[in-house]
Order: sequence, then C-alpha cells, then structure tokens
Amino acid sequence: MTTMLAMTDDSGFRLIDTTIPAPAAGEILIKVSHAGVNRADLSQVEGTYPPPPGASHILGLEASGTRMDTGEPVMALLSSGGYAEYAAVPECQVMPVPTGTSLDAAAAIPEALATAWSNLVDVLAVAEGETVLIQGGSGSLGTIAVQLARELGARVIATAGGHERCRQVRALGVECIDHESDIVSRVRDLCPEGVDAVLDIVGSDVGDLLPLMATDGRIAVVARQGGAEATINIGRLMVKRISIHGTTLRSRPIHEKEQILRAAAQFALPRFEDGRIRPIIARRFPLAEARQALDYVRGSRPFGKVVLDC
Repeated sequence: MTTMLAMTDDSGFRLIDTTIPAPAAGEILIKVSHAGVNRADLSQVEGTYPPPPGASHILGLEASGTRMDTGEPVMALLSSGGYAEYAAVPECQVMPVPTGTSLDAAAAIPEALATAWSNLVDVLAVAEGETVLIQGGSGSLGTIAVQLARELGARVIATAGGHERCRQVRALGVECIDHESDIVSRVRDLCPEGVDAVLDIVGSDVGDLLPLMATDGRIAVVARQGGAEATINIGRLMVKRISIHGTTLRSRPIHEKEQILRAAAQFALPRFEDGRIRPIIARRFPLAEARQALDYVRGSRPFGKVVLDC
C-alpha cells in the first residue's frame, strides 16, 4: 500500500487519500493508532497557527501507534501529521508507551508533557516547596501540568470552570478555584504571600495576574484565548521583580525538542507507569469525525484530552 487516509487544514474536514510519508534521515515511520486533539489544531484550521516551514499541512501534533521498523508501541511529538494512518517523525521525538498505558491514553501524553515540562522546569524553574498557579487546570494540557507540578514538589493551585470541573481537578491532588469566582481574592486567601510561578494556559490578561505574584515571581504564557493584548502595571512588575515569558513548542528546532523530551521522559514516564501521573481521556472520535472532535474541544471545555481513533 502506498497511500493513506489523512485530514489536512484545508480539506474541508474530508479525509483525503495521500501518499504515505517516506521517513527522512533520522526519522521513523509510525502506523498511527490514535492522535491527540489540541486547541492548536483549531488555530491551524483558522489560519492563525500554521505549521513550521517544510512541515506537512496534515493536522495533529501528537500520536501513538506502532513503529514500522520494530513493531514497538510508541508515542510521538509531531510538528504536524497526526491526523493520518501513518506519520514520519524524528526518532528523537518518539517515546516508549509507559507500561500499563493503553495506546489511546498514550496519545494524550506527548504534547502536554513536553509543553508542561518545558514551561514548569525550563522556563519557570519551579522548585520544591514553591507555590504554582496553573490558569486552566482541567483541559488537555492542564490535567498533565497540575500533576507534573505536584510531582515536582510544588504546592499547586489550579483554576477551572464550574463546580464539577473543580471537583475533578481536586481529585488530582491539588487545590482548585472556580474561574467564575474572584480569583485574586481566592488566591490571596490561600497564599497570602503570593504565588511564585504561574503557568497561564487560558491566556488571561497578564496584568490581572501581577497582584497574585510573590517577589521574584515568574509567569509563562502559552495561550491567548483571553486575547492578544494585556495591560501591565510596570511599577508592580519592577517592585516585585516579576518576569513574564511567552513560549511555544511547535516551532522549536528539533534539538531543543529532543532535550525537552529526554528530560521529561526520564522524570515522568516512571510516574505514568506507577500511576502517580495519569493521562485523562475526555472523549474519543473516529478520524472521519475530526470536525466534530474539534467542535467538541471548542465548545464543551472537555476535562482531559480528546483523542481520534485513526
């Protein structure tokens, strides 16, 4: 067989018949079993988050499946190409599926783990005993991030929308505040001295986060759902010596992704295997229903990751 079914950002959500990718030097071919659905996929469809130069326009930033050369179950971080029956991926961006983890659950791990690790560890330098606020703790990234921060030894305060979602987040062993409440006052009640670090997944106005920060606090912004502009009190920023970082993962060079994945896997995969960290599947859709899956992500605020069966 020389062709496969796939879904691109310009296919009108129709499966197309396209050539199976030929692995380049340093790449392997994966028979895709499942693909994770991310908000970044929505942005790609909308034209605001295109794939890096030279990358495929097939949607999908992570996948699980079987290595064609060895038959081993693997999960992989992709620049694109997950919404397909086969994907070629740099071997350094491939991880083994943790023992005891199903292939559908494995598809929920690579993008969230790499993003959470690169921000919590590399950017925010979260240390044991520090307090971390995770703005958006119930989604595909947030559910992994709160568990990772907890395992790093931090005190974790997360936010989520609604009583039920907060209850689900608390079941992961962290504190949670409803988005609809006065977050500033609630965080101050829980942490009068201020939080040391913020991972902002929902794209809040960064200026609104400054009153929550301890001296030498750090903020990492990884989304812009709340808008592309912010109003910042420069005086507060200076007095508290607060640093603000904006980051993305997809456009990083391969060697940086390799470093992130190697360190994240060494720390986290044993914790997936013994259940200290667990991937959470919100819902599964067949590949042909990718549009419905993206609509579900856009409109329903799923708890955990939406996954495609490829």
